[in-house]
Amino acid sequence: PGTVLPDYLQYLLPPPDPSPGDLFEMVFHWFVSGSRDGSMGMWQIDENLLTEERTPAVVENYRHIQPLALEDIPTNNINPFTCKVRALTFNAHNRELGAVSLDGYFHLWKVHQSLDKVLSRKLQHCRENVCLAYGSEWSVYAVGSQSHVSFLDPRQAQVPKSVYSKERGSGIRSVSFREHIVTMGTGQGSIQFYDIRAQRFLAPGLFTLASEPDWKVAKSRASDLLKLSTSKGWLNHDSTWRDYFSEMEHFPNAVYTHCYDASGTRLFVAGGPLPTGLHGNYAAVWQ
Repeated sequence: PGTVLPDYLQYLLPPPDPSPGDLFEMVFHWFVSGSRDGSMGMWQIDENLLTEERTPAVVENYRHIQPLALEDIPTNNINPFTCKVRALTFNAHNRELGAVSLDGYFHLWKVHQSLDKVLSRKLQHCRENVCLAYGSEWSVYAVGSQSHVSFLDPRQAQVPKSVYSKERGSGIRSVSFREHIVTMGTGQGSIQFYDIRAQRFLAPGLFTLASEPDWKVAKSRASDLLKLSTSKGWLNHDSTWRDYFSEMEHFPNAVYTHCYDASGTRLFVAGGPLPTGLHGNYAAVWQ
């Protein structure tokens, strides 16, 4: 975390060295952005900009592009601070884009050469909606909030089902689907696993991970809940930390993002301190 800039940066990494017989192809050409002003933009990456030869320079070269489509999310509140786009996710099968905004709404858009609005729906748990994921096998969107994850089927009129996160106040900061397991990252630095098929959280005896020094398994006495907890990351001991937080020995690193590899045996986790004003980060790969 640092100074917030109104830019979107794409970093071009060195390509992996292919083995004999391997195929390597870049398939990433499009992306969608959500902004604090309530706008959503659809962008196309020109492959020529990524493949053209670059000469070494003291100052890095930059390229600027314009969005193909730019739309404002619908809002029922004129307060500009409540129309921020907090999370986006893409449903490739139906070519739909889901979004959640700070005013507690879920929005659905059809993606073609433009963004066409399908619907907007008020969420039951509408506080701190900052993460969103789509489960293709279940055709539902998972929306994180302050204390719940809600499972929303946009084509059904009934109230979405929700599950309580077992942690009060810290909020669900990241969510993902892996087959029938919904993984939740919290503001207190824990990761919980919910079986959407069995409709229950995983217990320690139902889940195993290799022993690694960077995480610990916590067993809840009340609910026999499996929780993985992040360890110490990097924290900037600046004036804010010295004035307000120096007496605290440990800050849990909130799990702001996570994802599995293709095999489902490794989990990448990244985040940082939750309190406003603190600057730090955490990143790890768990196996």
